[in-house]
Amino acid sequence: MRSALTIKGLRKRWRVSDEAALAAVALGATGTTSPKYRSPDLGDTAVLGNAHGRIAVMGYDGNVVSWNVPFAHGVPVCNDLHDGPEETAFWLGLDGASRPGKPVFKSNSNTLVSRWRSRTGRAEERTVMVGSPTGPDGNQLLRQLTCKGGRVTAAFRLRLRYGHMGEKPVVWTLQRYGGGFREYTAMAGNTKLFLTTNMELRLSEDGNSLTGTMALKTGESAFISVGGHDCRSPRDVAEVESLFDETEDGWQKWVQTLRFRSGKYAEVGVRSAINLRILGYGDGGSFYAAATRSLPEDDPLLGLAVRCWDYLKDWERDAVLTILSLTDAGDKKVLRARYEWYKRLHDIRHRLSIMHEVDGGDVAGPGEVVIPGVGHRGSVYRVGNGAGDQEQHDWTSYSAEVLYLMALQGEIDLELTVALAEQTMAAVFKPCSGVWEIRPAENEENGAKLRVYASAQILAGQALIYFSKIFKIAGEEDRARECKALAAKIMPWVRETCVKHGVIVAAPDMPVLDSSILLAFMQAPDMFESRDEQLMQLVRATALAIDTPHTARRPIKGLRVGKGHRRYNADQFSDGISTEEEGLFTNITGWLAITFLQLGMIRRAESLMGELLASFNHVGQASEEQTPDGRALGNLNQAYVYQAVVWFVLLHQAVMADQEEARATAALV
Repeated sequence: MRSALTIKGLRKRWRVSDEAALAAVALGATGTTSPKYRSPDLGDTAVLGNAHGRIAVMGYDGNVVSWNVPFAHGVPVCNDLHDGPEETAFWLGLDGASRPGKPVFKSNSNTLVSRWRSRTGRAEERTVMVGSPTGPDGNQLLRQLTCKGGRVTAAFRLRLRYGHMGEKPVVWTLQRYGGGFREYTAMAGNTKLFLTTNMELRLSEDGNSLTGTMALKTGESAFISVGGHDCRSPRDVAEVESLFDETEDGWQKWVQTLRFRSGKYAEVGVRSAINLRILGYGDGGSFYAAATRSLPEDDPLLGLAVRCWDYLKDWERDAVLTILSLTDAGDKKVLRARYEWYKRLHDIRHRLSIMHEVDGGDVAGPGEVVIPGVGHRGSVYRVGNGAGDQEQHDWTSYSAEVLYLMALQGEIDLELTVALAEQTMAAVFKPCSGVWEIRPAENEENGAKLRVYASAQILAGQALIYFSKIFKIAGEEDRARECKALAAKIMPWVRETCVKHGVIVAAPDMPVLDSSILLAFMQAPDMFESRDEQLMQLVRATALAIDTPHTARRPIKGLRVGKGHRRYNADQFSDGISTEEEGLFTNITGWLAITFLQLGMIRRAESLMGELLASFNHVGQASEEQTPDGRALGNLNQAYVYQAVVWFVLLHQAVMADQEEARATAALV
């Protein structure tokens, strides 16, 4: 169902707690809700995945704080990232210890390693989502705690609640045991869960909770595996070790296919590629836009957020940028997988939507449900995304590049190319929701309206050029000329109507900066002829303006705030959501770094990349946004951030190689 709640209405409800409680009950809540702000710090979390759609988030204390069943976009059984009325737990650690030392990912893998200490000994705990890009989907979360010295006692707590508000307890039943092996089963919605362990566990009277301890001496291990019906439930430590080895070997094989050279940025390039790949679903033809849903960008000290979006979707833009960056990095599978995914989409031939469910399902139909009070830090919790039926006219530039790259490999889908080209031609110079979410139908009181955005039009022009190239390869000369001729009209329009004070602004009637123009600089190479010096100066001036502090007295207000960047100044943009400022978007800093690197401004580019990497936490992962003082906000593992890093690293390595070659040539001369 679609939410009829406006942002203004949501804020009004928050001011009156009784109304908020009534609204929550009306939407399916059980009990009174109130902001508790007990959710974990986003900067201390680690996202695990297996590249097949299974994703979990680990907290700093060894607890699984987010896990959906059966896939990341499913209904949660662990939702401690949110502030629902029911506690959940999936904790393994040492008895008497509250948390481990700082966890780290094992090199070139997605295995999280935590080290524990007690008064009597020390231990190492490993957690992994079984499976890898080069192996099958293990469909299980596997944890093992091994004594590394002295004597320790492993401790385990499990309490799962099914539902977006944790309204349904997961009731466990002991199925079989013997020889140190125990198996429990439970139902979570329509999914059967299997838990296997070598620990002696105690089942609560209501069957909702499992707890247990196990004494270990040096070299001994306790393990817990929880998965679906097709998981390979280990019966002993040897089988556990085998699952870890297979998963880690699979990731190692995948990493070895990547093209990162040794040297500066290589390590962060590999980790960013892994962070991207774990967002994959199925065979890698679709990708989540982020690893979480509905985490707000605001600070709990500054009030409750309404900008909380469900990013457990396949956004056309985010997913294909992921696929293109992974392809550039050396992944040979994902490009074709996306092409095959397109061929299965029911709507692509008459209207390619800006987002789908990762399995290709419709997002617009089910709409968006807003549940007040149980979101992260007491905010709203959104299920689904109301932007599913928006018009964003950059959208076909991504599918066009996929089809063009496939055409270069000798595979031309003329029917699909014609359909998408016609959709693109119909969108030229038409108003849309830009690149970001604009919701004017719901928020006209805030001044929102559809506009003809510069960045969206430039990207539509790039799509037409890709289609023109495909048609030319296919011998369709008339169609090729038609697409090329229409694309040729766009940059003159931009120069005539969207340049103010020497920079490219958001739209003809909106003389403000919009950082989505950086995406056009990156993704529309044929629209920016490098031999056109005036155009290159315009690109440079726009990038410099975006990197100017927002407090500087300039005709066009900059987007830099401290060591980060806004996507736009919300008080100027009238995006229909709010006139209040939002968090600093990490990816904007990365897009700027790439743009300056393309312009040959290497030192400035490296400085910006340093600012972006400083926002990564101790496991090399990042959130969507941050506060000016560096606290992580917004959804975790948003793909944009890692795409920027991967592309920057590859481009930087190419630039450095060119410089080295030039120096070697000069030395010979």
